[in-house]
Amino acid sequence: MKRCMTLALALLMGAPFAVAQEPGLEAKKPVAFDYGGDLRLRYDFTNNLPDDDHGEKGHTDYARVRTRLWGKVTARRLELFARLANEFRYYNSRESDQGKQRFPDVTFVDSLYLKYSDLFGMMDVKVGRQEMAFGAKRIVSDGTGGDGSRSNYFDAIRLTFKFDKTRTLDAFAVYQAADDWMPTLGHTHDAKSKRGKGYDYETSGYDQNEYGLGLYYQDRSVKTFGWDLYYVFKVEEANHGNDYGSFLAAIGDDTFTTHTFGIRILPKFTETLSGEGELAAQFGDDGHAAAMAYAGLTYARKDWAWAPKLTAAVQYMSGDEEGWTGDNAWHPVFNRETGVGEAVAPMFPKYAYNNFLYPHLKVGLTPAENHALTLQAGPMFAPTSENDGMGGSYGNFRGLYAQAKYTWAFGKAFDQAWLKGLACALQLEYLGKGDYFADDEDGDALFARMELTYKF
Repeated sequence: MKRCMTLALALLMGAPFAVAQEPGLEAKKPVAFDYGGDLRLRYDFTNNLPDDDHGEKGHTDYARVRTRLWGKVTARRLELFARLANEFRYYNSRESDQGKQRFPDVTFVDSLYLKYSDLFGMMDVKVGRQEMAFGAKRIVSDGTGGDGSRSNYFDAIRLTFKFDKTRTLDAFAVYQAADDWMPTLGHTHDAKSKRGKGYDYETSGYDQNEYGLGLYYQDRSVKTFGWDLYYVFKVEEANHGNDYGSFLAAIGDDTFTTHTFGIRILPKFTETLSGEGELAAQFGDDGHAAAMAYAGLTYARKDWAWAPKLTAAVQYMSGDEEGWTGDNAWHPVFNRETGVGEAVAPMFPKYAYNNFLYPHLKVGLTPAENHALTLQAGPMFAPTSENDGMGGSYGNFRGLYAQAKYTWAFGKAFDQAWLKGLACALQLEYLGKGDYFADDEDGDALFARMELTYKF
């Protein structure tokens, strides 16, 4: 399957070159080059973060450094884009982690695609390794769920049909191999060796191959009522070249197929009051049936001091007593971002949110130009109690969660253009665990992150 997908990508990447020679286009076209990059410095502190087995992890604090360089060549409607990335870490604690992901770690191809714009006057074609996200990013947004925020690419073919400025339809095909199949440089590391003996980064997150097809339609032709409609077909396939995929091993199958249908609406009731709703149904093998829902109401006042924006919302993913392998557990399709928060996501295997109910309030503020502050808080529940496999069960209250995030794009205040890409952020999270966790592993969870970024 992997070889077939690689061949298909190679053939399709050549298609725009053929199109560029169609009658009516000039034989000689102006060529433009561009380049840039970014640096992200983070220091993360964690304590008692939850794990995916009703327990908790210990304390960690570590620095992580990500560097990326990109280049782009354009010739009229044709664009070739490439980006290399690297991320390494320095662990102050835990001691068991101090030998892994050290400099230089592995340099990998984070993006490599060919794009042809405005084909036949109505369609863009993008083929290769690319970032892709739709709507509120609850269905499609992060293709590499096994490596955190190191990357989020998709190996994909994407066609974007532009009916007019307000209506688009995206059709895409995705193949995410369990491990990166493109060439890399440098070393990977594990906790038992200082250098050389390493591990491969899991891109799918489950040590399994994932592929599928999808359609995503967006309509903004009515200013007071936007809406999206989508369908995604997905196959999860055991990667027998390595360890058996953990999810597939648990259900005892080599493959698992799902069909996900959904709708998202964006009503605007007044100049200050708006809403958002999303509902998705998911059906799959062996009677699998699951659902995801979101509903929110936002009141915003740009004419007030600090331009406050208040959102009251509830988020839901279905589940059952068998945990994430159950027949009614929501599968995240092609999205495994940390989602609600860094202190929340680890309680789900590879951030695969399911059996989750989160009513919450969120406040957005702008204290000054180029400053932003967001606050959110609410209780979290597991609507269905989970069996621990030993005859016992856990409660329904996951805990009380709160988050504060402050960002400052201070580089925009400088006159020098090369300094304008500087920004910093501070993120703090708290999770007061409930009876969903084991009695001796329910300590309050804390997460803190300091971040400095630079783009050029």
